[in-house]
Amino acid sequence: MIEKIIPKDETEWLALRAKNVNSTDIAALFGLSPYATEFEFWHRIKGNVVVNFQENQRSKWGKRLETSIAEGVAEDKEWKIRPMKEYIQDTELRIGSSFDFAVVDSFHQPSMEAGAIHAEVIKDLAILEIKNVDGMQFRNGWIVDENKNVEAPPHIELQVQHQLMLTGLPLAYIAAFIGGNDVKLLTRTPDAKVAAKIKAKIEHFWMSQERNMPPQPNFAKDAEIISKLYGYAEQGKIIEPNDDVRRLAKVYKEASLAEKKAKAEKDAAKAEILTLIGNAEKCKAEDFSISASMIKPCVMQYTREGYRDFRVFWKKEKEEK
Repeated sequence: MIEKIIPKDETEWLALRAKNVNSTDIAALFGLSPYATEFEFWHRIKGNVVVNFQENQRSKWGKRLETSIAEGVAEDKEWKIRPMKEYIQDTELRIGSSFDFAVVDSFHQPSMEAGAIHAEVIKDLAILEIKNVDGMQFRNGWIVDENKNVEAPPHIELQVQHQLMLTGLPLAYIAAFIGGNDVKLLTRTPDAKVAAKIKAKIEHFWMSQERNMPPQPNFAKDAEIISKLYGYAEQGKIIEPNDDVRRLAKVYKEASLAEKKAKAEKDAAKAEILTLIGNAEKCKAEDFSISASMIKPCVMQYTREGYRDFRVFWKKEKEEK
């Protein structure tokens, strides 16, 4: 069942999102999200970890410029648009999405009553998704073929297909505002094969939630989340290591020694560079630059959260006489 809700505030909006797999989340289930792994997303929805998203300057200015970009695109294309303030969810699939703008058609519907004012009717024609992208992001993450056709990063393409599924609209436009002065407008239609894969992933995800079967972690990418999941140690509890723990303890030891050696080399290189550049704030060459500017002193106060003091100790081998 499809529901359209206009949240009264951010709290209600966040509560709605927490119940669903949203269009900005779907890429995580395919292992294609730049923001979260499938393992992290699974535990976040399960309520095992809380991830605090901090807004940065890029996202802050992206929101500020969103309306201006949309209005500029609409002016260039001679479109009528409206902000999509509604949150749409499918309560059966348990998916949902917020949106940027809709391209609309507006017309006056004649009234059958004499002297009545004709009512304006607004019909959505397409989704308009705004992406404020800097030049480096575009070069590194977007694909341009020999015919100048542009493909967005996979997580954005999946986001838009997810949104088309929810709305049932026949079109979506991705307006990528590149480097502050160039717009790439991508046209997308619903892809039945992609929609089927999205539905299958979502059904499997909710089944795994109900059966408490989390996905396997990527230990390199999920190290921080695993630290949060296992952030408690029972005082006085001691166990014997198995073969895997012994093997990994050796890996940890070797990596720690390599890290210590690398830090010493790095610190020595920094010290030697400082003797060579003296009090210069910057050192520039064609292929690299060094910045050594001053950071003003300040008083910092913070509350440290509890954490596990993880260490690995190996007994020193006895020297032969």
